[in-house]
Amino acid sequence: MSKLYLILSIHNHQPVGNFDHVLEDAYRNAYLPFLERLFMHPKLKVVLHYSGNLLLWLEKRHPEAIDMIRSLIRDKRAELLSGGFYEPVLSSLPENDRVMQIKEMTAYIKDRFGYAPKGMWLAERVWEPHMPKCISKAGIEYLSVDDYHFKLAGIDNGELFGYYMTEEDGHPIKIFPGSENLRYSIPFKNVDAVMSYFKEVYMAGGFPLLTLADDGEKFGVWPETHKHCYKEGWLERFFSTLEENTDWVETTTFNEYQEKFYPIGRVYLPTASYREMGEWTLPPESALDYEYTLAEMQRLFGDRAKSFLRGGTWRSFFAKYPESNHIHKRMLMISKKVHKALKGFKGSKGHPPLPPLSKGGMGGLLHELWKGQCNDAYWHGIFGGLYLPHLRSSLYRHLLKAESMAEDIISEKVFIEEGDLDCDGFRDVCISTGGVTAFLTEDSGALIELSIKKKQINVLDVLTRRPEAYHSRISETRHYDSGETKTIHDRLLVKEAGLSDYLIYDTHRRVSLIDHFFDYNIKLDDLIRSEYEEKGDFIGSPYCFEDISSEKGVSIRLSRTGVASGSEIKVDKSVWFKRSEIRVDYLLEGRYSGIFAIEFNLSFLGSPYTSVQVGNKSLFIKDKGMHNTIHGFSLKDEFLDLKMTFSFDENMDLWHYPIETISLSEQGVERLYQGTAFLIAKKVDFSDNKKLGFTVKLGEDKKK
Repeated sequence: MSKLYLILSIHNHQPVGNFDHVLEDAYRNAYLPFLERLFMHPKLKVVLHYSGNLLLWLEKRHPEAIDMIRSLIRDKRAELLSGGFYEPVLSSLPENDRVMQIKEMTAYIKDRFGYAPKGMWLAERVWEPHMPKCISKAGIEYLSVDDYHFKLAGIDNGELFGYYMTEEDGHPIKIFPGSENLRYSIPFKNVDAVMSYFKEVYMAGGFPLLTLADDGEKFGVWPETHKHCYKEGWLERFFSTLEENTDWVETTTFNEYQEKFYPIGRVYLPTASYREMGEWTLPPESALDYEYTLAEMQRLFGDRAKSFLRGGTWRSFFAKYPESNHIHKRMLMISKKVHKALKGFKGSKGHPPLPPLSKGGMGGLLHELWKGQCNDAYWHGIFGGLYLPHLRSSLYRHLLKAESMAEDIISEKVFIEEGDLDCDGFRDVCISTGGVTAFLTEDSGALIELSIKKKQINVLDVLTRRPEAYHSRISETRHYDSGETKTIHDRLLVKEAGLSDYLIYDTHRRVSLIDHFFDYNIKLDDLIRSEYEEKGDFIGSPYCFEDISSEKGVSIRLSRTGVASGSEIKVDKSVWFKRSEIRVDYLLEGRYSGIFAIEFNLSFLGSPYTSVQVGNKSLFIKDKGMHNTIHGFSLKDEFLDLKMTFSFDENMDLWHYPIETISLSEQGVERLYQGTAFLIAKKVDFSDNKKLGFTVKLGEDKKK
């Protein structure tokens, strides 16, 4: 007798560094009630995946959930999936980190649940053709991706009711296609409509398999879904209906199904993620073109059009967002340093043997690195967290901690790396010495990163204001309402009125040591709105690294000969690094009359409450202002116990204003404070040369 098999594969994840109250809300609104409803229906089986950091949190804060999962596994009602421990996009990692993260997750599950998983969850379903080898080497036999991946390989809808084999270099794995139809139907369409689709597939005969592989947060965290799933009873009706129809539909697991049935065939999937991700990776104009073209094609071909048109690949986020690329390339650098340290540690004297990773010790070094590989803050879409300062700062915190731990083991005083470190065609220098790590580039002669080792903070972590495709729709959206329950992809709500007034786009990347030449009549509001004229050609142009020295203290000199207001100008700047201090000296040569300004973009974990002291004035970092003829200024953050002081060699002017972005999340469109632009400005009129200099001290606030 034929039967429809159904896999309900539910993925639960919270980003590393997310606020504790967010996790508590997700547990109360989705994770716990889902498990409770599942326990009420003993005939049903599910597949569950919890990212490693979420499992650690549950183990500490809600051990009752761990007990519930154990009970489901013991009763053979649930299969638990492995995966990268801290939910990385595996293809973006060095291969050793890919394999080790999966193995660590598998070992953790076996230790806590007495269960050895054979399958895994692939974060964001980001697939690349070379991945079967590393996945197989990690001990994994199968996983699911979207049916969209299969359609891109030419597989027809009617051939997606099972699983396929693939391989790389003779390393085979099994791949299950997750249904996009089910992703958009469960839990958003009524139960009868979902069951009608099941019946349609069942009536084709045989033993077809349908797989739902999607986020657990859609069962209570997404807008309106807690009310819809639990108060209005959608999930209860769905589970009850499944139990009432076990004569023709049977819930199963990946492991059970692949042991019972042979694969449909062999397939080689192209590089892809889920369909929406391909759209999010596109530049704004291309994304709008994609949206329009898809709508036109759907009028001709229906939903089949989705497999004819594809967007970009996940790695395109590194091209779209230089801030993401910088964190990623720093992660690669730090990974090399960590694994070098581990090799040296194993052979060094005076240290205990390296314990198993799951037992802590030196395994903690790897876990700090791996936390910095968590995927969320590397990209942006409805779910990606690049725009969220607390998630970006979390990546930096763990990566910088891993870097400091590795450097302590390697035992070198100064680390200098040169080359095209961020792979953008410009030469870079990364200097780690004393209490700071700095990253400078030929591009604009800019300072990209200035990290305080003790605090594990990059104080230059500011996101540039840039256009997004959904910005064009903001004026058409409504302020918060409570209409029918829709999938996130079908709704766009704004979290405050007047957001279109904040759609301001920067003319350059928000980095530091940016050299401006302005007319005397420049206005602060023109700077804020990026409606000013740059009189020089130094921003976006290459500087030369003239000298890098570490003999008498680490220093670097950058220079460029360009044009400002029609005159040839040479800008020469030297940066000296001391323990917790940098010294910057400028020499301007040529002829110029106007304003010269040096831009810094600063953020203390994105906090708007950091205080700014200018003379006897006390402000918040989010305030805007102009101050004339001052000797310096300081920033203090009591929460971080951190103070940053700028001291000028001669009187300078200071201008500052907040950088705020408009971004989209699963909760709607929102305005986010990213950091503050500080411009150290000087009216100059010279026909030979002009010297300027200042010191930046980084340390603890001793006057708490």
